[in-house]
Amino acid sequence: MERKALDRLEAGLPVAWYSDPSHYERELNAFWYAGWVAVAREEEIAKPGDWRVVRIGTQSLIVLRSEDRQVKAFHNTCRHRGSILCTEEQGNFARQRIVCPYHAWTYDLAGRLVATPRRMETPDFDLQRFPLYEVAVKTWGGFVFLCLERTPPAFEPPTRYARYGLDNLRIGKRIVTDVHANWKLLAENFSECFHCPPVHPELCRVVTAYQEAGAWGLRSKKEEKSEYRRGAATLTLDGSSRLEPFAGLNEEEKQTLYIPEMVLPSLFLNIHPDYVNSHLMFPTGPTSVRIVYDWLFEPRHLPLSEDDLAHYVALWDITNRQDARNCEWQQEGMRSREFRHGHYVPQEFDCHRFAQWVRQGLAEG
Repeated sequence: MERKALDRLEAGLPVAWYSDPSHYERELNAFWYAGWVAVAREEEIAKPGDWRVVRIGTQSLIVLRSEDRQVKAFHNTCRHRGSILCTEEQGNFARQRIVCPYHAWTYDLAGRLVATPRRMETPDFDLQRFPLYEVAVKTWGGFVFLCLERTPPAFEPPTRYARYGLDNLRIGKRIVTDVHANWKLLAENFSECFHCPPVHPELCRVVTAYQEAGAWGLRSKKEEKSEYRRGAATLTLDGSSRLEPFAGLNEEEKQTLYIPEMVLPSLFLNIHPDYVNSHLMFPTGPTSVRIVYDWLFEPRHLPLSEDDLAHYVALWDITNRQDARNCEWQQEGMRSREFRHGHYVPQEFDCHRFAQWVRQGLAEG
């Protein structure tokens, strides 16, 4: 989308939308239950019977690999009396069966009820009437997306990254962080670099354009300051790369050091020629969110040495921690009785676009 500065100060979203429990429920229904939400990497359920539990808002869901190697998802709820089926975070279903820990109702990996041990027979009972509640699944770039709507909207992922081979990348490092801030603050933060000079000195030393606080390239077509540190080949603390670029990239893409991409509402991508840093975001309450940060590499480079892995992890680990801290400060500051809404300055145009996306989604919902 075109980078175009705002021509006036724009009002942010109402402050209550960042903490009010009833509004949080509105947003869960409008965005997190009605839309496509990225929840996991396909490699996490590599073999038939592999499963993991994911949570979207209040909903606990099982994502699994079926016997025919398809990715499937179901509500983590037994059809008998509502017990959760999976009590751990991940595993492999023994004998390709899902067994309720309460009364042992048993399902196959397609979600069909296949056994109800010790149940006294009655003429009205039909196993076929009680399959698990299935959830719509799509995959893109190695990510698993779910939609909780019975009639999901069209699935429209980005189309520009075919040569990056995102679906073939594998996790080299994962960090899970709980942030005490509303999910929209994290999305807004990812959308602008007005905050970069005071908050991210390490990032600004590599992406020198960010020293201009998000205004680089907006004031004129020709900038005196270069976009990246001289000699930089990727985004690391010193800009150096220790890996070859992704095998399928063309020359222009090899020279494109950084592309930020948001796949709303839950997936943020920092894309580089030789690795990708991804964020999977899961709201856990009106003022809290869990973020899963993954560093993704081509399998031919894994496992990386401890030193090489640290080389690639350091910059975004520092930056992500700084962002989480500032979003928590923002959440705390918004408790002021006087604060009504924020303001977007010209270079925060993507924040404004995000706010408009929120307003439109709530209106349509």
